[in-house]
Amino acid sequence: MACMAYPSTSESPFLADRHAHLILAQINKMRCGHHFCDVQLQIGDEEFKVHRLVLAASSPYFAALFAGGMKESSKDVVPILGVDADIFQILLDFIYTGLVSIGENNVQELIVAADMFQLIEVVNLCCEFLKGQIDPTNCIGLFQFSEQIACHDLMEFTENYIHAHFLEIQNGEEFLALTKDQLVKILRSEELSIEDEYQVFIAAMQWILKDLGRRKKHVVEVLDTVRFPLLPPQRLLKYIEGVPDFSLRVALQTLLKEYCEVSKSLKENKVSSFLQPSKSRPRRKARKYLYAVGEKDSMIFDCTERYDPVTKQWAAIASMNHPRCGLGVCACYGAIYAFGGWVGAEIGTSVERFDPDENNWEVVDRMAVPRYNFGCCELQGLIYVVGGIGNEGIELCSVEVYDPISKCWAALPAMSTRRAYLGVASLNDCIYAIGGWNETQDALPTVEKYSFEEEKWVEVASMKAPRAGVCVAAVNGLLYATGGRTASFDSAAPVTSDSVEVYNPHMDTWTEIANMITSRCEGGVAVL
Repeated sequence: MACMAYPSTSESPFLADRHAHLILAQINKMRCGHHFCDVQLQIGDEEFKVHRLVLAASSPYFAALFAGGMKESSKDVVPILGVDADIFQILLDFIYTGLVSIGENNVQELIVAADMFQLIEVVNLCCEFLKGQIDPTNCIGLFQFSEQIACHDLMEFTENYIHAHFLEIQNGEEFLALTKDQLVKILRSEELSIEDEYQVFIAAMQWILKDLGRRKKHVVEVLDTVRFPLLPPQRLLKYIEGVPDFSLRVALQTLLKEYCEVSKSLKENKVSSFLQPSKSRPRRKARKYLYAVGEKDSMIFDCTERYDPVTKQWAAIASMNHPRCGLGVCACYGAIYAFGGWVGAEIGTSVERFDPDENNWEVVDRMAVPRYNFGCCELQGLIYVVGGIGNEGIELCSVEVYDPISKCWAALPAMSTRRAYLGVASLNDCIYAIGGWNETQDALPTVEKYSFEEEKWVEVASMKAPRAGVCVAAVNGLLYATGGRTASFDSAAPVTSDSVEVYNPHMDTWTEIANMITSRCEGGVAVL
C-alpha cells in the first residue's frame, strides 16, 4: 500500500540536544585513534596529532595559523612555541571535549596559554576559578597577574576586592611590594572602603618607609593621592614628628604647610589654591557614621550616640563634658565640634571636640558670644556660627567664624535681621541664613546670603512660607528648606509644616516641590 503525502500546514524546527555532544565525542575518538588527523603539532619533545578543521573552528589562533596564506598551512608538522606540553594537553582536551581541569597548580599557566590561543571560554573559566580563590593575602598578586596578562575582567574584580578590603591588606607584604604606579592607582580610588582618610596617609607612608632609600623620590607623587583637607592637622604633625629620617620629616612638614597653610589672620587662613574640590570631599566608599549629640526630649543632656550604617546599630559613646541642649554641632577635619547651647541655668560658651580615634570629648575653646538655638555650618575648614539667642534673651544677628586649627574666633558682619531657630548652609562659597524666628517679626520667610567677595550680607529672594526651626541642606547646587513652624511660638496651637521649597541661586527663586509625608520642625537633614 502506497504512502500518501499530506500537505503540511506548519513546520517547526526541533533541536536534538545530544547531537552536538555525540558529534564532539566521535571526533575525540578519532583523535585518540589518530583517524583522519591531518597535521601534527610539535611542542617541545611532545607530538600531538590533530585535525586542522577542529582546531581552526575552536580557536582564531589556529584558524589564522592554518589559513592558506601561512607557511604552516601546508606543513605536516607544525611547531608551537610559548606553551608547556602538559598545559597544551589540557587545552587540547577542552577543544575536543568541552571539559577542562583547573587547579591552583596550573591555573596561571593555563590562562596565559588559553589567552594566547584565544580560547575565550577557558580564559573565562580560569578567571572564575581565580575569583573563588581570592583573599586578602593574595588579592594584590592576582591584581598584578591580571595586569600582566591584560585580563580586564579579572583586573576589575581584583581591584574592587582590594578597594573593599583595603584595611585588611594595607599592612601585608604584597601591598608593600606594589610598584609606585600600582600604589598610586589604588590610593586614588574613590572606592576605598576606609573609616577615615588618615588610614590612606598611613598606608602611603608605610609603603615609602618600606624602602626609603629608593622610594623617597616618590613622596610627592604618592602623597598627592591623600586628601589632606580631611585630616586633623594636629594628628599629622604628631605623626611627622615621629618620622626618624630627617630629610623625609622636613619634606613632610613642607608638604603639610603647602596643603594647609595656617595663619592667625582669618583672611590669610585659606586652604591652598591648588587643592582640587575633590580633595576636600570624603571618598564615596569611606565609612561614615551618624552622630547624635546632646539634648534629649528638649532637655539638657550630655550623651553622644553613633550609628554605623554597616552594622545598622546605634551605640552610646563618650559623653560631653557639659550637658546641653539647643547646641550647634558641626563636623570638621575628621572631628565633631559642639558649640554653646543651654547649660543648666545659663547659656554655655564652651567648645568641645570629639576625637573618634580617642573616643573622648575635650573642651578646646570658648565661644566669644554665648548663644543657643543658632545655626552653624562648615566651609573650607572653618566653622560659621550664625544667629541664635544670646544672654539678654534676645535673638541675635551676629555671626562668628571659628578656626579649629588656630582656635581663633573672628567676627563677620552682622545680618540685617535677628534670627533664632534658623537654617544655615554653605553653597557656592557663600553662607546662607534661612528663615528662623524673632520676637518682633514671628516666623521669618526672609533669606540672607554672605558673600565673601563683597564681605557683606545681602538679602535674596524670600521663601514662599515663613519657617522657624527649618531644616536646610545644599544638594547639587540648590538649597532645600524643609518643614519648620509657621505660627508664633506663643501660639497655643503652633503649626508645623510638611512643605518643602528649593532655592536656585542662579535664578534667585524659590520653588515649592512635593510635601514630606510627615510635618517636621527643628528636625535634622543630611545629604548622602
